[in-house]
Amino acid sequence: MKFSKQILDVLGWSEKSEDFIIGKDNFSDLQVNSTPAIEKFYYFFHQKDRRLIKQFVLNEGKQVDYICRVTLIKKIDKFTPRLSFSVRDKTKKIVEESETNLTNIKANVSLDDCYDNFWKLISFLRSLQEIDVPKDKFSLISQDEREIVSALRGRGAGSVINIVRQLLGAPDISLTQKDINSLMKRREKLSEFKGALDTHSTDEGWWQDFFEQNKWIFGYGLNYEILKQQQSQPNYGGTRVDGRGGQRGDNLMATTGDLNFTVLVEIKTPATQLLQGVKEIRSGAWSLSKDLTDALSQIQVNIQTWEKQGSEQPDNRDKLENISVFTVKPKGIIVVGSLGQLNDRNRRETFQRFRKSIHGIDIITFDELFERAKFIVENE
Repeated sequence: MKFSKQILDVLGWSEKSEDFIIGKDNFSDLQVNSTPAIEKFYYFFHQKDRRLIKQFVLNEGKQVDYICRVTLIKKIDKFTPRLSFSVRDKTKKIVEESETNLTNIKANVSLDDCYDNFWKLISFLRSLQEIDVPKDKFSLISQDEREIVSALRGRGAGSVINIVRQLLGAPDISLTQKDINSLMKRREKLSEFKGALDTHSTDEGWWQDFFEQNKWIFGYGLNYEILKQQQSQPNYGGTRVDGRGGQRGDNLMATTGDLNFTVLVEIKTPATQLLQGVKEIRSGAWSLSKDLTDALSQIQVNIQTWEKQGSEQPDNRDKLENISVFTVKPKGIIVVGSLGQLNDRNRRETFQRFRKSIHGIDIITFDELFERAKFIVENE
């Protein structure tokens, strides 16, 4: 809207610039005014300079300026702002523009260098009692970012994950646990985990694949160590860790920290029985299932073989020590069965006494692991 000199004189406005330059001008000098000269017209007025403010300059470049124009729409006793973004060359000619609102900001104009000043403007608008700014969260996405997202959609999941991992290596990028959960679709995987406790209750291979693809599930609760997988289906003795032959287990993992130590994991199924028999072998005691004791014997042998042979094999040692992973009295983890099988006190106490008596090996049930995965997703 362009005003003649006569109207400006009537209103007492100056013919000075209608720009408010964020970072140079002071927001405290602004107020919202209305004018009797033009019905229903409301505007920002610079009290000190006695001038109309029509646009906020987010960034002054060498060739162009980045502009945000704020239009005030009257609704009862409040104003709702409408924003439009534009790029203006030094002759004051608009070369790009885009309109939007405050609930879903997707600017065609690239605002990569304007974020700080944009949020200063939003903070100012929110501070005014006369202006009703949505309290909901909203985002600012430039055209360039949308093009990047569109390009990523054409890639496979593995490629996208690798790109995100590389970006996370940048020193100025920091994500919360909630961000990571969203990126990795962990809530969907948690739901898949829960359903598979029934649909894949006897499929050991399915569970090995699932845990290999979702290593984050082992992140909490195992003596509060964070685990990462080093090798799926490793050879524990004789040959290289990723070679043929030798003694094979389900997963070779490592704790994470300044120094990392190997952990051996054996995965059974949710349906694997923890106890056996139809009655107690003596008052208060049940027999342990053969599957459970076999799993324990298997991982004990694997631990010994890996510590004495596999970890000492030169290629294995060089490969792991190059990434600061060492083997010193390796820990073992067995994922097996479900606590739901233990439907009375004596069964529960028999199982709990047994696993607490085992040194250096954690026995964890699938439902317990599910609860720990749920904790990761729901808590930062």
